[in-house]
Amino acid sequence: MTMRVADYIAKRLLERGARTVFMLNGGMMMHLVDTLGRHGGLAYVAQHHEQASAMAADGYARRSGELGVCYATSGPGATNLVTGIAGAWQDSTPVLFLTGQSKSTQTIQKSGIEGLRQYGTFEVDVVPVVQSLTKYAVMVLDPKTIRYHLEKALHLATTGRPGPVLLDLPLDIQGAQIDPDALQGFMPEDQPSAAMTPAQLATLSQLLVGAKRPLILAGQGIRCAGAVDAFHQLVDQLNIPVATTQLGKDTLPYAHPRFVGHPGPKGDRPGNLAIQTADLILSIGCSLHAQTTGWENELFAPDAIKVQIELDAAVLAREQIGVSLKIQAGAQEVIDSLLAQKLQLKTNDAWRDCCASWKDRFQVAKEPHDTDGPAINFYEFAEALSRQLGNDACIVADAGSAFYVMGQALRLKQGQRFISSGSLGAMGFALPAATGAAATGLAGSTVCVTGDGSLMTNLHELATMKEYQLDLKLFVVNNDGYVSMRNTQRDFCAGHYVGADADSGVFIPAIGALADAFGLPYIRCESAAELEEQIREALAVKGPVVCEIVAMRDQKIIPAVISVKLPDGRMRSAPLHNMYPHLSDEVLAQELARATAQ
Repeated sequence: MTMRVADYIAKRLLERGARTVFMLNGGMMMHLVDTLGRHGGLAYVAQHHEQASAMAADGYARRSGELGVCYATSGPGATNLVTGIAGAWQDSTPVLFLTGQSKSTQTIQKSGIEGLRQYGTFEVDVVPVVQSLTKYAVMVLDPKTIRYHLEKALHLATTGRPGPVLLDLPLDIQGAQIDPDALQGFMPEDQPSAAMTPAQLATLSQLLVGAKRPLILAGQGIRCAGAVDAFHQLVDQLNIPVATTQLGKDTLPYAHPRFVGHPGPKGDRPGNLAIQTADLILSIGCSLHAQTTGWENELFAPDAIKVQIELDAAVLAREQIGVSLKIQAGAQEVIDSLLAQKLQLKTNDAWRDCCASWKDRFQVAKEPHDTDGPAINFYEFAEALSRQLGNDACIVADAGSAFYVMGQALRLKQGQRFISSGSLGAMGFALPAATGAAATGLAGSTVCVTGDGSLMTNLHELATMKEYQLDLKLFVVNNDGYVSMRNTQRDFCAGHYVGADADSGVFIPAIGALADAFGLPYIRCESAAELEEQIREALAVKGPVVCEIVAMRDQKIIPAVISVKLPDGRMRSAPLHNMYPHLSDEVLAQELARATAQ
């Protein structure tokens, strides 16, 4: 029996476990859209910008652990996806993008004319645009090849290091009739999978047994591999301190006795002290990016032997920070192998106690945050939110100050999820990603934390919150625009503010009026005294709600590794352990000596 290509795709997606498509309607995706609602179980969320649809599919995939699916039309619809595709690419999120296209006979690819800018109506040849941001991107020009291309795309998106894929589907191909039984499928080539060798396992085991101050650096690769539970077993078995990256923040809860902190230039003091004094760093599923290691490579963990467990060979090829042992393997495999070893480590209690004391003494909440004014300090909000969220909450943080403060100060509990645009840092990511996370229908509220500046970049998704009555609590931290850029322009541009706030050209409407215009419940919190009660009220709302947090205009991100501008214009950063506000030279020396004496 024959069927439309578009119907075949919908059927295969359902068989694959997909349940929701994020999309914005368009003429060149007519047949793709027509299948939605016709195939039981395949729902859709209609959004108001393709960038939002892409980010929603990303959030859906991260929250659910399943494939995200996004449909978009040709031309501007396809190009609007690019930022969302880039985020999924860098953060390793499996998302299938299907784009509509002009009829195959009216496409640049079919014309054979080199240098032709456009042939079909609203046409853009999107495949070369996204090839560097996807694991697979192709225009389907023969309906009989749809099974092959779809199976290949799904396979690549979800195996190895996950990532986005894109199929560009001309209108006539979408509507073409095919016989599913006559289609040729995709068979992955037999290639040896990346695996740890017995010699590497032996070396790693020896390093762990011989280390006095070992530290695990846990990245998102652990969750991508589905290895979070096994990782918890490994931490308990090895009984050594753990630091997490921004993307790996929800790999281990804050209250776990071996959790230390979050290293990086805008990480926290405990995480940085631990990583700078460790004699062995075991990095699992972490790219060792500058967001974690800092910008001065030679100053990162100078006395540590560094071991990197990473599936991506291109990441392992980097040579910035002197990794001694590189193992190309999946996190699950390595963790299982280490568990089977049942290693007896020499790590003493003094090292564990030292890390635990840093975690207690140098809490982010204890840093000298300015809380004297009437407006709310962002860190006060993060602390209050941490106390009130349930164990099944999913927190989605935006870029800028929301990215840094929530990464530093949010104390995650067992079972909570944390999602951010960790690699790309896209402003406006949080709200659409949160709509995707909420659309999974999983237990627990989705809590979105954004700034007033970031909100404006995807403001239209308030309509999606309203239309689908998502269990989404949107906290808008109002600090008059772009506080991160104001801080940069204050520190390095002599206070010459451009496009950063109301006084320099950035107008942001009243948040309450916006919520009212979209028909959403609204709560306004203006002082620290009412913070706990207002957060509690917002979390208790059934369905969507907007809660405005009137925050300090000049929010400082502390602690932080600061940079200085050299006379020749270059920037120079301090080592990770020397964070601002600086400890006295005497105290810092004592802490470093206390650790390395173990």
